[in-house]
Amino acid sequence: ARVPPSSAPWLFAPGDAATYLPPQSVLIDFLPGQIVFGLGLAVMVAPLTSCLMTSVPGRYAGVGSAINNAISRVGPQLAGAVIFIAITSSFYAGMAERLPGTDTSSGDFRKVFAPLNQPALCGPNQSCPPSIAARMDAARRQSTDSFHLAMLVSAALLFGGAAVNAVGIRNADATGEATPAAV
Repeated sequence: ARVPPSSAPWLFAPGDAATYLPPQSVLIDFLPGQIVFGLGLAVMVAPLTSCLMTSVPGRYAGVGSAINNAISRVGPQLAGAVIFIAITSSFYAGMAERLPGTDTSSGDFRKVFAPLNQPALCGPNQSCPPSIAARMDAARRQSTDSFHLAMLVSAALLFGGAAVNAVGIRNADATGEATPAAV
């Protein structure tokens, strides 16, 4: 959520060896968050699955595994849909504020200005007229704001999932009774 609008994208082109290394801003702005997220997954996924499966009585292990598998396949797509709704609504509402008098609900506007995408109104080596450059800058800044919102919504969904797991998963003790999972 701390990525600035000025962060350079990594435009990798397989045929151009000069693009094989990412720009410095990718290493500073994106890599730390990706490392923390990856470590979190590595630390949590296997123990969570193990805890879940030990909380299911042995005779229902197959059903428990199937439900866990189904949720792990469907959950990310549902979360992605929720996040995309937040991104899209935030982007077009913000663009309406940044570009007063613009109809952000028109199909023509949405073909040119899409969330998290830089509009191709001017070529890479062209100088843009000030009015077009201002619209492109507004799109870049609003995409960044929408990305920040997406990261916060993602964090909220992850914390919500952790809360559901903390409340809903029980470990069976030696007597076979379920006890609350240690958090």
